[in-house]
Amino acid sequence: MATKTVPGVPARAPAEFDPTTQKLSKTQALRLSAVSGVQAERLAGLTVSAIGERLRFQIEPQLLMFRKICGQVVKTDPATGVAYPVPYATVLVEDTDCSLLGYFPAGSPWAWYFPFACRREVIASARTDACGNFCVWVPRFDIDWVLRWRAERVCFPVIFERPNLRDLVEQIDPRIPRLPGDPPPIDPFFDPTGDPFTPLDRGLALTRLSHALGDATVQRLQALQAHTGFGGDARVRQSALNAPGHTLELPPPLPADLKQAMAGGARGKDGGAAAAADAAKSLTARLRLDPAQLKGLDLRRSIGPFKRCVTQLVPQWTPILDVPDITFRVTQDINGDGSEETIYGETHFQVRWGDTSIGPLTLEAGPQARAGVLCGPTGIPCGNVPAIVMAGRMPVAAEPTLYDPVEGYALRTNRPHPTQLFADPLPNPDAASPFMRVVSLYGCNKTDKKASRYRIVFEYSTDSGATWSAKAPILGLTWPLFRLDGAGNAEWHHPVADAAGWYPIALPAGPNPFMPQDLLMDWPTQNFANGRYRLTLQLGNGGSSVTSESASVVFNVDNTTPSGVFDVAWSFSPGGAWQPLGGVCPVVRRGTTPADVYFRVTLAAAARHLRAVQLWPSSCGAGGFEFVSGTGGVQPGAASLVYEHWHTAVNDNDQTLQVVYRLPGGSTAEGTYGFGGYVSSRAFNPSGGDGGHLKTPAWQYDPAPVAIWPSVAFSVINAAP
Repeated sequence: MATKTVPGVPARAPAEFDPTTQKLSKTQALRLSAVSGVQAERLAGLTVSAIGERLRFQIEPQLLMFRKICGQVVKTDPATGVAYPVPYATVLVEDTDCSLLGYFPAGSPWAWYFPFACRREVIASARTDACGNFCVWVPRFDIDWVLRWRAERVCFPVIFERPNLRDLVEQIDPRIPRLPGDPPPIDPFFDPTGDPFTPLDRGLALTRLSHALGDATVQRLQALQAHTGFGGDARVRQSALNAPGHTLELPPPLPADLKQAMAGGARGKDGGAAAAADAAKSLTARLRLDPAQLKGLDLRRSIGPFKRCVTQLVPQWTPILDVPDITFRVTQDINGDGSEETIYGETHFQVRWGDTSIGPLTLEAGPQARAGVLCGPTGIPCGNVPAIVMAGRMPVAAEPTLYDPVEGYALRTNRPHPTQLFADPLPNPDAASPFMRVVSLYGCNKTDKKASRYRIVFEYSTDSGATWSAKAPILGLTWPLFRLDGAGNAEWHHPVADAAGWYPIALPAGPNPFMPQDLLMDWPTQNFANGRYRLTLQLGNGGSSVTSESASVVFNVDNTTPSGVFDVAWSFSPGGAWQPLGGVCPVVRRGTTPADVYFRVTLAAAARHLRAVQLWPSSCGAGGFEFVSGTGGVQPGAASLVYEHWHTAVNDNDQTLQVVYRLPGGSTAEGTYGFGGYVSSRAFNPSGGDGGHLKTPAWQYDPAPVAIWPSVAFSVINAAP
């Protein structure tokens, strides 16, 4: 998305709208007139409060109410997938009317639109806080008009909905079966409140989702695992499942002639504008439309995909004029010139206004946005000595049941399960879970009046803390701090260390403190060797002068990916002899009269800090696999085909699962079969982005942000071996 400077929008955001005192714009007056029957001329220029007083018994009171919509503006790091907040940006809510050229490709479940002739009016605004959060008040009559306009037209309530993650899962297969005898799986697909994904064959679901939507989508679902158990936060899961299935616009599968016509000028000086204009003229003529009707159409700019109407026959190309919507735009002063530039905008149909519950919304800012750091704690408790107090939202000092500062592990997160089962109720032994990715260190560096600088030094151990390297400063790091100046403009500061790693304790003076307060350092552990570190906060005046230092805190960091190696062999007997299932496209020939085939499936899993490993079969057609025997793990149910192992002790970091499955010859069809696996690390990030600090008790949960899903597929045919 190109950066646009917004005329008339200063770096200082306007005051937040008081919804009852804002005068109705011309567009709003027309919309309220349409749903109330009162002439627009009587409404334009009046406030909602004044309308309520003057026309109390002429307009339904609920039309003059407001709906509170909250959300967060973020910028996602493409390397790590971490969504960082965008602070002190302006969120603008706009009444939008656009004409659309609808494209409904034959055979596709989705539709795309090419917007043109758009008109926008700001109806509300808000400023994001230090954590990128915002709330705005949207008039209910605006929402009611959008919904009524769609409801009065056949299929329109459907075709302007973008598919969310829930829709994409259902699109793969809305009836993925649960395996006989399986207990309800403790995973993102299980919802005891009646989620449509209950029940599911976990293996088949993960395999199909991975093949159709990619591993990134599967990881998004797996990340919800921490919220699926008893007492889990259903709001987090529902919000994630209702989030857009695609975070970026996907290009439509245009007809070959249009692609060819536009491809010729794509690399021209005009960016392909002339070629796109010629293609639009050709398309207009082919559709026998008035060129003036599609003035401004640009075939290079599409939005989608969207759901399509399945109850009516829709032409492949369909113009839809003057479509109302309520959209969001976000601006931010990204270059300090006093004007705000668009960092999120030109959006359409991002909110399902008809849903009973809306939000919290996540607005993904472009790469040009200035993001802050993950929000941390406020009011770090300090005594009269320097201290490293918190890592992200997790206390690492004086909380012996939560964190072990000597061994360097979190004690509640991803505990061992003595039963090996994924679902193993408390009490369980203490965990030994390391940190990963960027760890924000908070603490006390203003305790020594003689000191003007601070630094963090580290020691590294290669033998689990038996011996340590000499102390050395962490060098070359900086991070963004931000605040509002006296005029309400965003001000940014990046601390810079000297050659010895010393940072100034005092930050530049101003009317407001820089945020986050008490942040000592953003430590990108992924740029450091994995292992055990002992960190110490030192105060001094630069050079080798150290006037005081904190007690040391140990951290284990693990940014490695687990390993999981499949080995599959097959036989006509449960005892062998076993033939390796090899080759690029393996085929099992079970005889012209299909015989029973046995598969010995071995998954060798390992991680520096193993959390869990699981394997399962995937079937097709009629019938399926039968469980014969297994070693190295347990079945979650008596007749379950899933086989799993959760680490039983903190030093349980490798495990080999081996299962023999039977594929009955008389009741299973020819086709493609497979085996899937799952191996996860117990490393996690304590920033609080996944809500771990909100658990009761805090951090008592089982996240798995680092995992792999190995799989193997093969064909079974009725032919002579």
